Amino acid sequence: MKKLSMKFVTTNDDITTLTINEVREDITDEEVNSLMEGIITQNVFYSSGGSLVKKKSAKVIDVTEAEVAIA
Repeated sequence: MKKLSMKFVTTNDDITTLTINEVREDITDEEVNSLMEGIITQNVFYSSGGSLVKKKSAKVIDVTEAEVAIA
């Protein structure tokens, strides 16, 4: 499973992170940039640090899960 972690700068110069679980394997940099710009432009999220106003960084994280036997 892959996760997309996006960091934004807020109006108070704080950093806030949005994470999306189970993103497509073939997601592109252009799609991530477009998504982040849309989030900022449409002002769809608000954090304790204020509105999201600037992209800081983004990364795709590959998560491996393994069941643990509980005795």
